[in-house]
Amino acid sequence: MPDDRDDQETADDQSTTEAAGSDQQTSQDQVTDESAEQTTGAQSQTEETTDDQSQSDQTTDVQSAGDAGVAKTDDDCAGWFADAESTSKRAAEFYVRNELTGDRGVVEKIDVFGRGDPVSYSCKVHFSDKTTTIEVVVFRDKIIVREDLPGISERLTCWYDYKCPPPNRDLVLTKRECKMMAPIILGPLR
Repeated sequence: MPDDRDDQETADDQSTTEAAGSDQQTSQDQVTDESAEQTTGAQSQTEETTDDQSQSDQTTDVQSAGDAGVAKTDDDCAGWFADAESTSKRAAEFYVRNELTGDRGVVEKIDVFGRGDPVSYSCKVHFSDKTTTIEVVVFRDKIIVREDLPGISERLTCWYDYKCPPPNRDLVLTKRECKMMAPIILGPLR
């Protein structure tokens, strides 16, 4: 009979183990279900965020599609780019003050060429000394300035980066490089 008792105890132990295993499995299934619900909730939240970003990207694409092929500038400088006279006057005065010697007087007249071009335009800035004329070519990402001299003699040509930082959005020129070079057509044909 001791064998029957051992068999009974072994059977009871197996039942207890199976019941405990079954409880653990049920508990794991609940955790898995809860995780799945959380994951599904997180995925739907991520999908909503992705949809919002996608719509935002599409809006940006639509906005920039209207300017296809146009070089981008700092949006803060859009007002300066649109005001050919003010931009070229500022660039010419900067060039005269920093690159040339002697008193050239003040700006008296500005001729603008290619004003309607969305990529660039050029200006001739005439100073009151009656001998200084500065050519300014404004692109959306740079400004090129040189003295407008007769003939094809070399002249100092400077490239400037520009930005218009907040809060006042004033035009700030930074010299990229200056070098002596023969005249070339830099902007729109006149």
